[in-house]
Amino acid sequence: MLKTAAVLFVHDEADTIGWWLAHHAALGFSTLVVCDDGSTDGTTTVLSNASSFYDVRIRRADPSLANRLDRQTRFQETFLKSEAAEFDWVMFLAADEYLHLESAPSLPDFLETATADDIRFNWCLFGSSGRKTPSPFSPVETYTRHALISMTDHRVVRSIMRPRQADTPRPLPDPFCAIGQNADWQYGRILHFAASDPETFNRRQSSATPQAAWRHFDRNDAVYTGAARWLTETKNIAASIQQAGLIDLYWQLRGAVVHSDRTILERLGLSTQDLTTPPATRNPARFRFFRLNGAQKPVLDTSTGQILTIPSGSPEPERYVSLVLAVETTQQGTAFACLFPEVPVQGKFFALPGSPVLLAATPLRLSPGHASALCAVTGSRINLALSAGSLEELDATFSLRDRLTALMVLTAEGHTLPALLRGIDRLPAPDATALGCAIAALPPADADRVARAFPGLVPLSIRPAASYV
Repeated sequence: MLKTAAVLFVHDEADTIGWWLAHHAALGFSTLVVCDDGSTDGTTTVLSNASSFYDVRIRRADPSLANRLDRQTRFQETFLKSEAAEFDWVMFLAADEYLHLESAPSLPDFLETATADDIRFNWCLFGSSGRKTPSPFSPVETYTRHALISMTDHRVVRSIMRPRQADTPRPLPDPFCAIGQNADWQYGRILHFAASDPETFNRRQSSATPQAAWRHFDRNDAVYTGAARWLTETKNIAASIQQAGLIDLYWQLRGAVVHSDRTILERLGLSTQDLTTPPATRNPARFRFFRLNGAQKPVLDTSTGQILTIPSGSPEPERYVSLVLAVETTQQGTAFACLFPEVPVQGKFFALPGSPVLLAATPLRLSPGHASALCAVTGSRINLALSAGSLEELDATFSLRDRLTALMVLTAEGHTLPALLRGIDRLPAPDATALGCAIAALPPADADRVARAFPGLVPLSIRPAASYV
């Protein structure tokens, strides 16, 4: 079996590094080697959690070198000299570069019949697709518009190469070695998400003329969605990474509560009194349960993981599972709710179109009167029919309540950060879905405090929306 390595030098990419890892694992790279260049935003935490279940090898940049490019070159040369011989093929990439194969089912399949010692892939420069702020979705899902192939930047290449020739280490690949040739995307391309959104772009850039740089990279001339074919497996892997981070977060928060850790509490803007003082008016969360029904009933097809609609009353194959909406009844106005399959199903997460959440249940907000469902993370409307005739109320059976027990413990005193910590004190074991949903139900400022206090453990995919539209 071929051994392949995607090699990355990275600095402060906590919000997207999980997607980079998941995408290249989904393609079929057997190993991901990542050198962290002194990140302070939680990048190394994400890498560490990912390495617990995938071959992610973490390296550290040489801090004695003052220049970033020198540190990157030193790492890459050291890798080629000391580690690359283990692999049949290696590829150096940047954090905003994602390899895409046009038709091959996987990277090993693509390389199986390769005769060349290196295979070049041209850049394909993607713009912002109109995005203004960092996206909680995968870059592949978010950015679908790119520059025309005639753009000169597309002549830049990344090469996947055999690391040794006649037992001699090869030099570093030259990204400009084909600058005199037109770009060719016939077999694959490098999805280059150089623009992303203005906020991320400005953070990454060191250009003396940032506005001109933005205009250069924000190209949205053509639409390409071919890379979406990797998303199902990418999301499965990303879900594992994010849920591992939430379990890590649970233990760190629980330790802070159990030991009354003043340092962590101060980072959260709290005091020990917040852990012991319940709200003046305690109103434990209560949920009502509804099965989604209606003339066109939404169901989960467990064979594909997709939600589809079927005529109400028609025969339902065993692979179809009804959806249940649990609605919190103790809130006024926009009610908090969770959507999940009526019976537990296999899989890392429950995929609801329009929601970036990678958990077994999806947190929502319901408009007054339950007329529409809004994504708790993006604030945007979710395409679910919620008319009076489409919601069939269910008895709060033990099996349904059991699915929400951990969440009810965490939210028993409401949706505030002190209430969440007191809930964690009562929850004896971690539950990634419950904790993720509870964070999505917090006021945005509270969720931001958790994210800042524990960098790398609160993914964008569960941070609550500032407003709902």
